[in-house]
Amino acid sequence: MYVVSIRVRGFRDLPAASVEDCERWMRLNGPSPAVTALGDAIELAFAALSETALARLAWRWGMVAEGLPPAEQELNFPDQLDQLDPIAAEALLAPDAKRSLKVDLELHLDPPLYRQLRELAAREPRVVTALADRPTIRLSVGALFTKNHDTMAIHLDGFTVGNQRFPTHGKDRPQWLSRFLVGLRGRFHRFDLEDDIPEQLLDAATSRDSHEAYLAWQTAFGPAGPQLRVARGADDRPILLGDNRPLRRYGQAGLDRASLAAAIYLSGADILWAESSDPLLQAAVEATPSPLEQVFSVSPEGSIQVEADPLESKTALKAPRAWGAPRS
Repeated sequence: MYVVSIRVRGFRDLPAASVEDCERWMRLNGPSPAVTALGDAIELAFAALSETALARLAWRWGMVAEGLPPAEQELNFPDQLDQLDPIAAEALLAPDAKRSLKVDLELHLDPPLYRQLRELAAREPRVVTALADRPTIRLSVGALFTKNHDTMAIHLDGFTVGNQRFPTHGKDRPQWLSRFLVGLRGRFHRFDLEDDIPEQLLDAATSRDSHEAYLAWQTAFGPAGPQLRVARGADDRPILLGDNRPLRRYGQAGLDRASLAAAIYLSGADILWAESSDPLLQAAVEATPSPLEQVFSVSPEGSIQVEADPLESKTALKAPRAWGAPRS
């Protein structure tokens, strides 16, 4: 699955913008306030499907104190966050946004999701017809803050298959919709060096489900190495090794690169956002098979400029396509 288009409204640093014809390898020029807001918008769209993801995003925005996200409940979706820092919340919003954020995200379905949607909606002929016309879905997500900015309500405003819109609230909401939306959780990951990467790797090394991904991470640096490994160190804490030496001996860049490789292979996401131009990212979408479907790479070397468009008269994408046409 990958992002086809994005429409953003209401962010202070990106009051209005539309990005069309997204490629699998998106080289964004930044970091900049507008580029960061674009990443926030994509993350917000997926956060509407997951209490854990919404808690992570609220912490990233500085609206809540650091803490453990709530345990995910299968068919529960977040509806609001309270006890927010009003200053951080107000700083996020465009002055004329009426305390609201809006994101429309069009997603191209991969074969497993395509098949899942057809099976879940087997009794809904409109889904089959819509998918035949265009194998995409569109999520329309809204977030609304109270007047004092200490509470945020989040909701799915719209769900579209191809060009066919389906109700998201009330008695007309399709019974299959919630189960399908659960399958979208975790499909987007924003790389953050503050994540507890060594602990995640240690879990993966001893996990039946994630061990294959862990083995791929070990050889992420290629034949030139070093060969990566996680082990238990002092006080039983996990440490990263390179060719059986502490990875810190390869400098902070070596540690950061190993963490990036962990995000590529172990996040379980299809779409990765990373403030990096490391060749590992491009290899991750060009490899066969590829661990990722799409990468948003943010770096000063990026060729794609993202600009706010308050007049809504032009798109926010200011560069030629990165490479190739989107996969059908």
